[in-house]
Amino acid sequence: MAKFNLLEEPWIPVLRGGRVEEVGLEEALLKAPEIARIETPSPLEEAALHRLLLAVLHRALGGPSRVEEVGAWWQEGHFPLEPIREYLDRYRARFYLFHEEAPFFQVADLPEKDPLPWSKLLPELASGNNPTLFDHTTEENLPQVGYAQAARALLVHQTFTPGGLLRRHGVPSAKGAPLAGAAAFLPTGANLFETLLFNLVPYQKGEDAPLWEVPPLRLEDLEGHKTKWPLSGVTRVYTWPSRGVRLLDEGDGVRLMAYGPGVEPLEAAFRDPMVAYRKDAKGNLLPLRLSAEKAFWRDFRAMLPQAEGVLPSTVNAADELLGYLEGEGIDPLPSRSLRVLGQVSDQAKILDVRREVYPLPPGALSAKAELNLGWALERAEALGQGLRRLALLLAQEVLGSGEPGELSAFAASLPLERLYWHALDGSFPALLERLGKEGDRAWWKEVLRQAALEGWNATRVALGTGARHLKALAKGEALLLSLLAEKEEVKR
Repeated sequence: MAKFNLLEEPWIPVLRGGRVEEVGLEEALLKAPEIARIETPSPLEEAALHRLLLAVLHRALGGPSRVEEVGAWWQEGHFPLEPIREYLDRYRARFYLFHEEAPFFQVADLPEKDPLPWSKLLPELASGNNPTLFDHTTEENLPQVGYAQAARALLVHQTFTPGGLLRRHGVPSAKGAPLAGAAAFLPTGANLFETLLFNLVPYQKGEDAPLWEVPPLRLEDLEGHKTKWPLSGVTRVYTWPSRGVRLLDEGDGVRLMAYGPGVEPLEAAFRDPMVAYRKDAKGNLLPLRLSAEKAFWRDFRAMLPQAEGVLPSTVNAADELLGYLEGEGIDPLPSRSLRVLGQVSDQAKILDVRREVYPLPPGALSAKAELNLGWALERAEALGQGLRRLALLLAQEVLGSGEPGELSAFAASLPLERLYWHALDGSFPALLERLGKEGDRAWWKEVLRQAALEGWNATRVALGTGARHLKALAKGEALLLSLLAEKEEVKR
């Protein structure tokens, strides 16, 4: 029997009126101006849910083809409601989480043999050989999960699952989902309505179609990677069936699922609207990834106009909309920010999931701001490299002659670099707010100095008080003072 329709049942967590509640997909769209934002602790859920809502909007509204359309919706204060209602009514039967012929984002006839725990859908949860990130359950004591959480987990898996071994239904291995190895960039506004408007990129229907507009996939379509689609089209990529899944209903929840291959992606000349691309040494465009070693802000230059790469279409769309509104004499007063969402992976293993939020005041991504921001990032990196040399000096003085790996390990164990970058992680958002204002460079120089001193003071305590340690500290302090005294004149 058809059960748990995602258009009607509450399953999308939102913040409304100061309270967190769950709403159906239809209510999220029709009442988006009343909703502050999607509210979930999972950055992967946040990205996947926005992509689903945007896919529906693009198809229901048949666009937008021009920024003027988006500007008109902004001024009206809501989306065109009737086209959305008509579209959702037309495809209502395709949004049941459980359905004999077409369960949402699933394969109805996937065999139940050798089922897997539902926890395999989420990288945060323990499953198989996945490292445990934020969870201490095991597959043996895995609790049953409600339909709402199972639906969100299904969406996350289809959006973020990494490639790797599969060995099911004639498929030895499968490729990763669209955002498996890329950061997603989501400009956000004062409420969900504004956020969705910011992220509506220019759209032409063409041959594009989301999963619910095509015939339901069957096992025979997926065996041996029989079905291959080009990885192109906004709504196709936003609703890509990376794996074959069938949630097994236990009457009031889900514990297990049938599992198998999805559609094999064919490379296409298409760039995911939420992804930034940078050029490698050979001039190839590669998705910008999150790093285990550093926060994204250290790569923020990739977002600037003169960067050797491509900005996310969502960021371009937000900037174009704000420019249009300003040209029309409308001051949107946006509380705009940029959310960077994604996972840090090592091949098929997920090491971390990440959400980083940065303010985006007017002009923050302009050519005018680029000079000051580029200068600030270069100066932070230069001092960071100097502190790395300082840590190696301390290691050499304490250990004497040693293997390079031993010296590097000792240097890395000192809190010098770690505390320096940690302090700057908290200060960078304030730098974005100050860009172009009086004293912004002097302020950043002081931030760098204080961050370096914080790391140095902790290193002094950690290093010890033996004769070699005190000698090392004396030499280290001289190098630190030299680093802090370095002057770099950059024309404004």
